[in-house]
Amino acid sequence: MGLVRKQQPEPETAPPLDTGELIRKLDDPDPEQRREAALELAGEPDAVPELLARVGLETQPRVRDAMLTTLAGHDTEAVAAGLAVHLASDEAGLRTAVAEALATMPLSVPGLLPDLLAAPDHDVRVMTAMVLADLPTPEARSWLVRMITDDTHPNVVTAAIDALLPAATAEHVPVLEAAARRFPDDPFLQFTVRAALPGLAGTQ
Repeated sequence: MGLVRKQQPEPETAPPLDTGELIRKLDDPDPEQRREAALELAGEPDAVPELLARVGLETQPRVRDAMLTTLAGHDTEAVAAGLAVHLASDEAGLRTAVAEALATMPLSVPGLLPDLLAAPDHDVRVMTAMVLADLPTPEARSWLVRMITDDTHPNVVTAAIDALLPAATAEHVPVLEAAARRFPDDPFLQFTVRAALPGLAGTQ
């Protein structure tokens, strides 16, 4: 008679945490616990206010990125507006991370663009150009052309030109030339336009 190997019991798995428990984990001292909680809250609308309240305070970039990933998945105007306030942050990492998140929200961001392009802080307008560079909506190029044509700050215009260039064609040459004429004393803008124009000739 052969030996019968005693079957080991399956290890018990912990039941999944509910939304309230996951929200409480957002304040855990361990960054990895906070990151996991932020990701596990994906699709939970009740967690949105909590995540919005914490994303600007989070000190660990990987945790902040997890929060932004979950928030961007909602793609609502309330979430986009709650994130857009951080485009004016003094922290470069936060500004950039938020801009990258907003660029993945094509349903809600277009509704914010008129206010963002009229922001008195030109740095906010620069970050808006960064958002438009990657925003997957056909209107993005039109908004960038408007920035290049109308904005009064050379840094904003240069940022908008940089954002437009990957999708620019020969039809945009007059727009770029006009921008160069408006800011003849800005060397970076002049260089950006001069470097771009030869490559646009003959494109459609």
